Amino acid sequence: MASDHSGDGSGDDDDYMNMTFEEKQPSRKAETLTQRKKRLAREAEIKGRPKSKTELAEEERKNTEAALKTTTLDTKNKGFKMMAALGYKPGSALGVSRSDASEAKDDRLLEPIGLEMKDSRSGIGADAEKKRKFREEMEAQADVEKKQKVEAGDFRERQQKEREEKKIEGQVWGAMKVCERLEEEEEEAERSTDNDADPARRKSTKPLKGVNVLWRGLVKQRAINDRDRRMRYDLQQSQVRSLEYDNPDEDKEDKMALGKKAETEEVDIDLDEDDEELDEFQTLEVPEKLAKLVAYLRKRWHYCFWCKSKYPDKEMEGCPGLTEEEHD
Repeated sequence: MASDHSGDGSGDDDDYMNMTFEEKQPSRKAETLTQRKKRLAREAEIKGRPKSKTELAEEERKNTEAALKTTTLDTKNKGFKMMAALGYKPGSALGVSRSDASEAKDDRLLEPIGLEMKDSRSGIGADAEKKRKFREEMEAQADVEKKQKVEAGDFRERQQKEREEKKIEGQVWGAMKVCERLEEEEEEAERSTDNDADPARRKSTKPLKGVNVLWRGLVKQRAINDRDRRMRYDLQQSQVRSLEYDNPDEDKEDKMALGKKAETEEVDIDLDEDDEELDEFQTLEVPEKLAKLVAYLRKRWHYCFWCKSKYPDKEMEGCPGLTEEEHD
């Protein structure tokens, strides 16, 4: 009995595990006679209606694409059999392979040249000409863009160079003023020891060519500016008074204010005279001018233009060097 119950239980388990649930198919209503007539009439109308040009063109395009996608290397084709007899294998290129094919790119065709359908009314070669012109225009545009980039880079480089030159030029004028000041201090110290010297004549009346060529341009430019300023002042004053009138009550300062030269301070400078030495110095590059001025300051007065300091001896102990970079 026990065995029978166990057998029945295993049978129930098998039946439970092997149960299948069938999906209930949705009930489909039978087509009525009227519906069938309408469907047949609609299908007949669709079949009988002529296709439009657009539909015909689309159908032709699809058929053409399908035909072009089919391979022409049919093993049953007579031409393929002839090529196979000559040693052709599917997937290989036609022609004899070059000996240097491993080194150079093999440009032989693996497939026949594809057929390109014309969809325009242009003549033979017109599309190729359009492509050529378009390619040339793109190349020309690329050249223009490349040139613009190069010009932009050159412009930035030129601007940076101009800024650097202006900076160095300002340093040159500064070094000239330092040289002039140190020399004036030296001459003033020498004149102060001479008790017999006339105080009214202590100011130097050195001619232009007697000034060191390193800062002669500074002195000349200042003299030109003074002359132009006096000429403008004289032109204005000529409208209200005669320049030849000399008032004995006017002192030296009054005469200078009116644009008149005091005989005791008249400077012997010929600004229009040729100065080959100055012209030669002016042709030097700006960095070279600055280097000469810095070297002269160090040699004569033991003065470092970058330290802005004067040293007691030529050793100039504590000065980093000759250039601005060494003082950074």
